[in-house]
Amino acid sequence: MKLRAAYGKAGIQPGAFDRYPVLNLQPTGNEVAYTNQTGAKNPNLDVEVSSEKEIGTDFSVAIGKGDWLRAVNISFTYWKRNTDNAIFYQNIPPSLGATQFLTNAIKLHSDGWQASINIPVYSSRNITWDFTTNFGHQTSVIDDVKGGDIPLTTAASTGSTSLVLAAGRKIGEIYGYKALTSVDQLRKDGKTPFIASANQGNYEIVDGRVVNKITRAIFFSDEAVSLGDPNPKLTSSFINSITWKSTVTFAFQFDWIDGSHLYNQTNEWMYRDGISKDFEKPVTINGETGAFTAYYASAYYALGNTAKGVGNNVTKDYFYKDASFVRLRNISLGADFARYIKKNWLKRCQLILSGRNLLTFTNYEGMDPEISSGASNSSFDRGVDHNSIPNLKSYQVTLNLGF
Repeated sequence: MKLRAAYGKAGIQPGAFDRYPVLNLQPTGNEVAYTNQTGAKNPNLDVEVSSEKEIGTDFSVAIGKGDWLRAVNISFTYWKRNTDNAIFYQNIPPSLGATQFLTNAIKLHSDGWQASINIPVYSSRNITWDFTTNFGHQTSVIDDVKGGDIPLTTAASTGSTSLVLAAGRKIGEIYGYKALTSVDQLRKDGKTPFIASANQGNYEIVDGRVVNKITRAIFFSDEAVSLGDPNPKLTSSFINSITWKSTVTFAFQFDWIDGSHLYNQTNEWMYRDGISKDFEKPVTINGETGAFTAYYASAYYALGNTAKGVGNNVTKDYFYKDASFVRLRNISLGADFARYIKKNWLKRCQLILSGRNLLTFTNYEGMDPEISSGASNSSFDRGVDHNSIPNLKSYQVTLNLGF
């Protein structure tokens, strides 16, 4: 009966795998040891089921005459996808013989829209100029988790960014602790202040955060909340292509990502070791200005903060940053010399010079506002700058020959 009760609590049917726990044999030094299985699989696993609705339209509008702006071509699509019986690991009691159980655990939906505008800006005998812009947005939300919420060990787990799969939450949403923004700020109950009235005089606002005048430490709430959705509110691209006499081509593309966020764990670990360049920035606390180590260290360590539950190496909004950017994604210049070489056997001799990721405009202070941790293959784990390799600038020389 105890075994059946444990199965039921985890959302697992009795008999889904062996009644008796099976241990793994592994070497430990010169001896052998037995350990629990890391994950058990459901022999009654069902298939994932997805359905999608898509609505779209395409139309053109004539707006000009002659060589300029002859027409505007517009397309728009809205889509919604529902997924049931999504396969994922549930955490289960080790007494069942494994720590995780692979089963049909999640129901979720995604929706988004895409729009595209194409404009032949100019078209004459010698010159053509085409412009295309694309816009889009999408989001994914978990509708139900069978067996209860699923805490995850994320790519950022060593920096304690919190990620829990739970009904009603967006995929990628990061949870943690926020710095107080008012000295008399109240708890979730709407009645109790974080800082007792008698002690509020020991605190002031520095860079929008409550700071202890004596210890110079930032005061963080001990009530975990959503720091936000790291996924962008809008993704867009702007593409131009200019051709002269079918010989010389010039093209470039700018990408604009707005409303995206990253948890800068790379900088968080540098705070841990006291090597971040931020430690050199002066701040004014209690009338004194200086690069106070205690102020910056408190963003990682629990210095001067007696709030229960907030300690070292936990997720704090101090490192949750806006990662919006504009980037020159591609630029290229090409010329076809075949007509000047004048050889019947040579149909094309095109030389192309191109570059990628050459310019980026952003307020994000990490190495790259577009990176996300590569330490996890999970689509649920997003929005973490975890010592990842940034996108690189690249240059290319290409020769296309046609015979």
